[in-house]
Amino acid sequence: MPVEDVFDRPGRRGRFFCTGRIERGAIRPGDTVEVIGFGRTAAGEVTALERPGEVLGEAGTRAGPGENVAVWLRGLRAEDVQRGHVVAAPGTVTQHAEFEAEAHILSEEEGGRADTLAPEGKREAQFSFRATVVTGRVHTLLADGTDALMAVQLAERVPMAVGQRFAIRERGRAVGSGVVTKALD
Repeated sequence: MPVEDVFDRPGRRGRFFCTGRIERGAIRPGDTVEVIGFGRTAAGEVTALERPGEVLGEAGTRAGPGENVAVWLRGLRAEDVQRGHVVAAPGTVTQHAEFEAEAHILSEEEGGRADTLAPEGKREAQFSFRATVVTGRVHTLLADGTDALMAVQLAERVPMAVGQRFAIRERGRAVGSGVVTKALD
């Protein structure tokens, strides 16, 4: 579950809770989880699960992936969790700062770039993975029109997997999207 927001509420079912949308699997109170992101990994325990007006015994199985929930955590501090982190079963998610991808760069007619991408190693952009936004530098680029194969070095390690989709933004606007084809580190 990618973390979308964190709320500190001391004294109630745990120290704090985070919200997000379950992407895969199931989660239950009592589960040990890892909070992963930006080069850090921390372990905690799920003390409760909620949806507005409803306490849940488990989440992710009944409604399937896509279920929005609040996860109360113990064993961590609210400062240890932030938007862009991922709550997952221990050992199931890895972090990477370098990856290869297939991407579609928007043309000027599609609302994208008016000029071509700069030579390798010169182009920086914002890459959005789930709720994570991180700066990255394109090092290798093989472009065929608006489709491209690229190698990217991110400023920070983020949770990602082969097949994961991302968006590319520059100067506050979307300029492309892609899918991770290989994690390099």
